[in-house]
Order: sequence, then C-alpha cells, then structure tokens
Amino acid sequence: MKKALAGVLAVALAGVMAGSAIAQVPNVQVYFDPNFTQTQAQCPGTAPFSGPPVELHVVMNNWNMNVTGVDFSISYPPALVFLGDNLLDPETTAKIGDSATGIAIAYGNCCTQDGFQPIEVLRPLVLWGVCDCNQPPQPLVVGGYTPLGKTTPSAIRREDFVEFGGLGMTSLICPGAIATEQSTWGQVKALYR
Repeated sequence: MKKALAGVLAVALAGVMAGSAIAQVPNVQVYFDPNFTQTQAQCPGTAPFSGPPVELHVVMNNWNMNVTGVDFSISYPPALVFLGDNLLDPETTAKIGDSATGIAIAYGNCCTQDGFQPIEVLRPLVLWGVCDCNQPPQPLVVGGYTPLGKTTPSAIRREDFVEFGGLGMTSLICPGAIATEQSTWGQVKALYR
C-alpha cells in the first residue's frame, strides 16, 4: 500500500513540475484587452471596415531577464486590417519595421524592461475587416522577425546582449465552441484497453 501511495505521489509531483516548466516558457502573445486576459475575440457585429480603430496589446511573458530589445512579426487574418503600430514610449524606444512584416524594438539604457513581469511592448492599431463567426476560427499568429528569416520571436538580455528565443503564441478570432461528448467513466477507460 505504501509503495502504491509513493508511486501515485511521484506521478502527481512529476505532473506538477512539468506543468510549472511549461508555464514558464518565454513567449510573445497578442491580447484583445488592456488587462492581458483575452486572447480570443468574437466579431463585433458591424459591417466590415466600419467602426473605430481598435488597439491590440502585444505582451512578452516569462522572459525572466532584463530586456533591452525584442523582435517578432504578427500574421493578421482577414478579420483584422492592420493600420499601424503604436510604441508605448517613443522617446525611449526605437523600432525598425512594423508588426505585419517584422518589427525590431530596442529600449534605451535608462528604460530596460523587467522581463520577470509581463511587458507590453506594442499596441498595433487595426480595423475589423471580413469577420464571420459562422466560418472557422481565424488565427492571429505571432512569429519571428521575418526580414532576417526568423521563425520565432527573440529578445536581447541587457547585461551581455545575448539573444534568446521564445515562442510566438496564437490568439483566435471567432474561436467557436469546444466539442464535447457525454460519456461514462467505463467508456473512457475502454479507450485505453
């Protein structure tokens, strides 16, 4: 009995440790709200290309270093029409390119970003375009700095200017419902026999 309990405990602890490791992967994500909680959005229900422009929020998560620069790109779906990028502090930040084709952002020495916290790095301005939630979801994908052929975002550490790669996350427009099916525990166990 003690061996079985120890085995269950070991498996549970390994699962918690693996979940913690996955949760700390450095990434760049697009959010639809200024509180950085919404990575999915529905169509606004207005005619395409109407309504006021909308600001998105591009955030670096889990970089765990002092960041002096970042580069990435965003693949905008037909539901969003890219208008331009707004830097948060243009007096201490410089950029090359734009988020639709590849953007590199650098911070002055006075304003290095604390990557131990989420860092909002950019606010792209978009209009709602062709958006129909009766169609499949439209992904809003963060990728690498395409002018240099990168496939994932990267950031520069302030202390030694070493470059580190991260993951580009995907946000969804019209995510749809998650398909589920009612089942019994016996039917679930039968799947693994």
